[in-house]
Amino acid sequence: MRFLVSAVLLWLSAAAAAEEETVSVQLLQGVIEGSRSEAKGGKSFYSFQGIPYAEPPVGSLRFKDPLPAGAWEGVRNGFVAPPACPQPFYPLKTSEDCLFLNVFTPRANKSDLPVMVWFLPGGFVMGSMEIYRPEYLVAKDVVYVTVQSRIGILGYLSTEDSELPGNLGLKDQTLALKWVQDNIHALGGDPDKVTIFGQNAGGASVHYHILSPMSKGLFKRAIMQSGTALCSWSVREDHRYMAGQIGSILDCPGATENPNSADLIECLKKVPADQLTAALLKLPSPYVMGPRVDGEFLPDHPATLVREGRYNRVDIIAGKTRDEGALNVRTFLKDGVVDAMIKSFGMIGPYIMEINVWDDNIDFIGRLIFHRYMGPIEFDMSKVHTLVKLIGDCYFNMCTMDAIENHARNTAFGNSVYAYELQHRGEHTFTDLYMGPTPDWILNDVSHMDDLQYLFDFKYLNISLSTEEDFFVSRIMVDLWTNFAATGDPTPDMSLGFKWTPTEVSKTSYLGITSSPTMKVVDDRQANDLVMLLFSQRGGNCQSGDPLLRPSPSLLLSLLPCFLYSSPLPPIPFLAFSS
Repeated sequence: MRFLVSAVLLWLSAAAAAEEETVSVQLLQGVIEGSRSEAKGGKSFYSFQGIPYAEPPVGSLRFKDPLPAGAWEGVRNGFVAPPACPQPFYPLKTSEDCLFLNVFTPRANKSDLPVMVWFLPGGFVMGSMEIYRPEYLVAKDVVYVTVQSRIGILGYLSTEDSELPGNLGLKDQTLALKWVQDNIHALGGDPDKVTIFGQNAGGASVHYHILSPMSKGLFKRAIMQSGTALCSWSVREDHRYMAGQIGSILDCPGATENPNSADLIECLKKVPADQLTAALLKLPSPYVMGPRVDGEFLPDHPATLVREGRYNRVDIIAGKTRDEGALNVRTFLKDGVVDAMIKSFGMIGPYIMEINVWDDNIDFIGRLIFHRYMGPIEFDMSKVHTLVKLIGDCYFNMCTMDAIENHARNTAFGNSVYAYELQHRGEHTFTDLYMGPTPDWILNDVSHMDDLQYLFDFKYLNISLSTEEDFFVSRIMVDLWTNFAATGDPTPDMSLGFKWTPTEVSKTSYLGITSSPTMKVVDDRQANDLVMLLFSQRGGNCQSGDPLLRPSPSLLLSLLPCFLYSSPLPPIPFLAFSS
C-alpha cells in the first residue's frame, strides 16, 4: 500500500511538472500557449514565439503600411520560431508573411518587469530573430522581445511620392512597439519601462524611432550599438532611381529612371517574393534599400532633426567597438585590393567615405584624408591599424560620436546619454568567423559585431564563451544593459565596482568596456576637426538619384570592390548557421 501511494504521488508530481512545461496567456488578440525553458543560473523563463503583430503584408497589402493583426480563434501555438522575412543571401526559411515578434519572459503572468525590444542588424536587407537568444537577458528579470520587420525591397522600396513613400520596415517596428504597449503587461512586462536596442541597422533603427513623431511615447530608453541614423549608410536619397532600376531588372513595362509610380508598383506587386528579393543581387550593391526622409515617419534629414533637437526625449546608451573597420580591411586583404586602394586613394577615397566633393579638389582632399591617418602615401602591414581606424571612422565612429555629442547637448531636459567603447578582445571574434584564418593579420582587433556574443547566447553558431574573462565581460555588459532598462542608470549602485557617468557637453566621456571597465575622455577631438568637417558633408551628390552624379561602378569595382557596398559590411555568412 505504501508503495502504491508513493507511486501515485510520484506520478502526480511528474504530471504537474509536465503541465508546467507549457503555459497559456490571454492577449488582446486571443490565447497563446508558450513553453518553459531554463536560463543561465537555473532560472526558468517562458517563450512565446511567432506572435503576429500585423496583418500579413501580402497580396494587396504588399507595399502598404502595416495593419494591426486581427484576433485568432482557439489557442495559438507559440512554440515554433516563425520564418524570416524574404532575403536573397542565405538558405533561410523565409516567408513574405513574416511580421511576427517573439516574447521571452521570466513571468508568464501580469507583472511590471522592464522590457527590452531588439531590432535586428543586417544592413536593412537581411536578418533572423532565431540567433539572438534570450538566456543571458531574461536571467536578469527583464522581458525580452525580438521583432521582425520587412527588409530589402519589400521593406524600403520607395517611389518618393504618395504611391509608395517608403520606410515600411520602420513603420512595421512602430506597430510592433504599439503591440508591446497593448499586450506586454499580460506577459510580465511594464509598458512604461520599454527600452529599444539594436546593432548596426538595428542601432540605426533605434535612432530613427528616437527621431520619429510616429514613435513618440512608445518607449522610454534606447541603446544604439554600432549604428545611428547619422551614419551615411543608414539613409539614402536615390530611392526613385533605384525603384526604376529594380523595375527594369524585373521587366516591368515603362520602368525607367523616372517611372510611372502606379504602374511600377502594380507590376512589382505581381512578382513572386523570391524573385523580387533576388533582384537585389543583380544591382551593383545589394545595400541600396534603406530609410529615407518621407515627411511622415521621418519629417526631415536625421542630421537636421538631431541638430535642432526635434526628437523624442529618452535616456540613451550609444557606442561602438574599438576596431569597427577591421572586418572591412581584412576583406580588402583577402581580396588583394589594398595596393590598388592605396595607390588610387586620392581619387576614390572621398567616394568611399561619401564626401560631397564633386570638384577639381577631389584628389587633394583624398590625399589629405589619407595623410591624416596614414602619413606618407605608402602602406605596409605595420600600418594596418591606421587603415582600420580610417574605415571605422568613415562608417561607424564619426557618426556615433556625432550622435552622442548632439544628444548630450539636450540633456538639460532631464535625460542622460551614456557612451561606451567595447575594448575587450574575446576568445572568439566575428572577424575570424567571417574571414577564417588570415596569417598576415597582426591586429588583435575588437571588430564590428564582437559585442553581440556578450549579450546573446550564440549556441546555434557554435560560438560559446569559454574563458573566465569572456564570461566576466558578458556579465558586466548584461548587467549594464539590463540595469539601464530597469532604472535608466547602467550603474545605479557600486555593485559592479565602478560608476558609468553620463557624457557632458564640455567633455565627451565614455566607458571603456573590458574586464575592468574605466571611464575615459575622448582626447583627439582637435585632431579630428578636419575629418569631422569632411565627414559632415557626406550623403550629398554621391547618393543622388541622378546617374550623372554617380561614380562609375565599373571604375570603382576595379579599384575597390567594397565601395560598392554602401552599407558598411558585405553579406555576413553566419546567418546561414541559423537555418
